[in-house]
Amino acid sequence: MPDLPAAWYVAHTKPRQERTAAEQLRRQDFEVYLPLFKVFREPGRRHRASAALLPSDPAGAAAITADPAPIAHEPMFPRYLFLRPTRATQSLSVVRSTVGVSRLVLFGHQPATLADDAVQAIRQAEGLRETAGLADIGPYQPGMAVRLRDPALAGVQALVRAVSADRVTLLLEILGRPQIVQVEFGRIAPL
Repeated sequence: MPDLPAAWYVAHTKPRQERTAAEQLRRQDFEVYLPLFKVFREPGRRHRASAALLPSDPAGAAAITADPAPIAHEPMFPRYLFLRPTRATQSLSVVRSTVGVSRLVLFGHQPATLADDAVQAIRQAEGLRETAGLADIGPYQPGMAVRLRDPALAGVQALVRAVSADRVTLLLEILGRPQIVQVEFGRIAPL
């Protein structure tokens, strides 16, 4: 690989089009870095998925789906990504007309740059977050008080005992006795 410039440029994207912009810039032969942040997403929560994420969608249109996985990857810096040319003669002028890109970030009349060391530090933070477990990033932690949303037990309070990929183990009192039960994330809420 040829020597790349040490500095990265910053592109501001259109809302929720970071991945589209990154793919289009890669097709134009730019090196692109879109930092992603591992986050907890309540299982079964409805969200809009792009056609690229739904290969079985015959119409190729976006659809509303229920997300079975509690982990998602969202842009660390919403609406921003980093890029740099792969050749010394490559022009930045095409960036502003790239699908998904709103503009190249400028300081005055000069494109904003970020040192390679700063990008490497972001990559390290991204890597640390990626290795974090569900208990580290989830909204429920052992010892936390929650209330049940289930219609039959609505309002009953419990303590979180453990968290797994799709369930939360709770300690609650039923008929004067402590009981351990497992429930789905959507059936509880923090107090």
